[in-house]
Amino acid sequence: MSYYSELAQNLRRRGCEEDQVLAVLHEVRDTTETAGTTPEAKFGTPEEQAAKFSGKRARSGGQTTLNVFGFLGVCCVVVYAIWPGVFDFTNPVLRNFGGMIALLILLIIGAFVAGFIDTRVPKEFGDSRVDDG
Repeated sequence: MSYYSELAQNLRRRGCEEDQVLAVLHEVRDTTETAGTTPEAKFGTPEEQAAKFSGKRARSGGQTTLNVFGFLGVCCVVVYAIWPGVFDFTNPVLRNFGGMIALLILLIIGAFVAGFIDTRVPKEFGDSRVDDG
C-alpha cells in the first residue's frame, strides 16, 4: 500500500471528510515534491501525519459499508430462524447453520469491501503520477 493510501485510510478513521482528506494528500504531495524528498522523510509515518488532523467523527464509507453487510447478515439469520425450510438445504450442516454461515460470509465480504473503500485514494488526487518510493 502506498503512503498516500495509508494516509487516506488513517485520516478517514480519524473522522476527516473527503474534502479534508484530499486537501491533506495534496499538501503532502506538493510539499514533498518541492522539497525533493519522500513523504515519510518529510512527515513521518502516515499514522503520525494523520494524528495532526481530526474531523467531526463522521462514519467513513467503509464503516457504513460494513454496517450494511452486517445488517444483511443478521437479516439472513432472522429469515433462516423463522423459515428454515425456505432454502431447502439437504446438507445437515447447511440445514442447521445456514443463517450463521450466510452472516459470516457477508461479514467477510463486507470487511474486504470496507477495507478497499477506506484505503482508496480520492480520484481527484491522481496518485498514479506519484512514486513515493
